[in-house]
Amino acid sequence: MTADARLRPRSGRALFPRPVLLACVFAVLATLLLADLMPRHAPGLLRFEHAMADVRTSLLSDQLPSQHPHVALVGISDQTLSDYKIRLPIDRALLARLVDMVDAAGAKVIGIDVLFTRTAPADNEELLIDALRRARAKVVLAAADERLNLSQPQSDRQSAFLAQAGRPAGYVNLATERDWVVRFTAQPAPGSAFPKSFAGVLAESAGYRFRETRRRVAWLRPPRDGSDTFLTIPAEILVGPADNPGTQAARTGLKDKIVIIGGLFPDLDQHLTPLTSSTHERMPGVLIHAHILAETIDGRSIGQLEADSLVLRLALAAMVALGFLVGWRYRLKRQGLLLGSIATVVIVLVDTIVFWQFRIILPIVLALIAWFLGEFSGHYIGLWLGHRRPDRKRWFVR
Repeated sequence: MTADARLRPRSGRALFPRPVLLACVFAVLATLLLADLMPRHAPGLLRFEHAMADVRTSLLSDQLPSQHPHVALVGISDQTLSDYKIRLPIDRALLARLVDMVDAAGAKVIGIDVLFTRTAPADNEELLIDALRRARAKVVLAAADERLNLSQPQSDRQSAFLAQAGRPAGYVNLATERDWVVRFTAQPAPGSAFPKSFAGVLAESAGYRFRETRRRVAWLRPPRDGSDTFLTIPAEILVGPADNPGTQAARTGLKDKIVIIGGLFPDLDQHLTPLTSSTHERMPGVLIHAHILAETIDGRSIGQLEADSLVLRLALAAMVALGFLVGWRYRLKRQGLLLGSIATVVIVLVDTIVFWQFRIILPIVLALIAWFLGEFSGHYIGLWLGHRRPDRKRWFVR
């Protein structure tokens, strides 16, 4: 009886008395899973990350008191073209008149967000080319690069027009994600004839430095006074009679601004953005280029921790390890649900504050998964390998 009692394990003795070592090993394995395998083999997870980031962006992005002081739009709509026989290509004579009007108004830079890949009447095209050449303001043209899969005749037509105009051009491609939302600036295609974006060439023409890198667009929420984010003038008003008060006010508002002329059609060049994805409203491409341009002018930016960054890996490992130890510590108590809820609130709060104050997007979904993976693993592994009874002494090493 005495010998049997010695061999029998005492109640409460741990099979593995050092949870810190287990927490470190589990943290390394979990970090490899979260940072390397999940983004690659479970891309659907990124949809949740993007959705959470879109919420932060729509609620906490920068907001100006009134309209942006340096960027304006001249919109060509169906109303503008109501007296024209065709809708596309946009009449070149109309574009020539708009360029002349915007230039006469004293614009600093004029951007033409229209692709010149279709054949237009020769006389009208000559009018536009002459207007582009004689403009005193710097003029930037839009171009479609190789990623838009132009036919050879379309590509030749674009190249011929750009050569005749003699003005710089930038690609107008937008970086659309799998869910059709534009969140990032598009990078140049390797070896492309257009190494700079349309917004980038506009910014540089105005004297600003633009970085052609993949980064999140620093969107602007609607101004606090309820006005449009950018002064937007219908093209038909701008080319109206000179004695019209509305036309005079429109021309005055364009002075010293970077003015983008582009289409505002309900069924063409419309995109989802973080500002509109929740309501499924779409934003015209010309307005997206204005947002990208404005962030460069203002010196604003939004950063994010990439999945392959060392900082993210260390943060995920620390979160998994802490969750593991907490789960191990409270494995014999009914506080797991409460602790998980508190941890969720803390993670969301930290993420919100970091974006609000520092404009950095943290991978909140990965952080939540890391915490709960560590906590639940620590809880159940602790029940298996830890003490069978509560022990408040040196729980972190015994």
